[in-house]
Amino acid sequence: MNFTEFETERFLFRKLRESDFPIVYDWLGNSENMKFRKSTLSEEETHKYLDWAISSANEEECKNFEFATIIKETGALIGVASIFNLDIEPELGWTIHRNYWRHGYGTEMGKELLNFAFGTLSLRRIIAGCNANNIASYRIMEKIGMRREAHFIKSQRRNNELNAEWCDRFQYAILWEEWKKLRCNLTTERKMYVE
Repeated sequence: MNFTEFETERFLFRKLRESDFPIVYDWLGNSENMKFRKSTLSEEETHKYLDWAISSANEEECKNFEFATIIKETGALIGVASIFNLDIEPELGWTIHRNYWRHGYGTEMGKELLNFAFGTLSLRRIIAGCNANNIASYRIMEKIGMRREAHFIKSQRRNNELNAEWCDRFQYAILWEEWKKLRCNLTTERKMYVE
């Protein structure tokens, strides 16, 4: 499938562009933003990431969707929403600029990623993972209906700027039928609330 841009009530999900570099580097190069990742990225590494994301989006059969996530009302690029490794084990993820934390954007991005993964890409199963110390990230996974299916003990290093300690990692997953049931339950709840 070709890269597909889409929008929701509040967001535009589009291809990343080279002109996005300043804001992308502002989160990828910042230790607060990247504290649960292996390390911050240099300017050169950020350019390589953007080049990879842009070339992935231009492939005839896209296997890695990196969506620049834009608030439609303001035009602000607040992060990226990702569905990647489609040819191995589909995984979703998100990175949100620290200025936009604690606004519910991550949960909304996660829900839209699942809608795209199951509704558009027709995936059967999708996973997501995070550092076990990243409470905000795994709470998003739980809010969007994913279930924890693995706890890997001391399996990844934390950011070099933060002592590079060994940390646990959680893996979450959701199946198409679980997502479908969740959507049906939400629709029923909305109808009951309206009535």
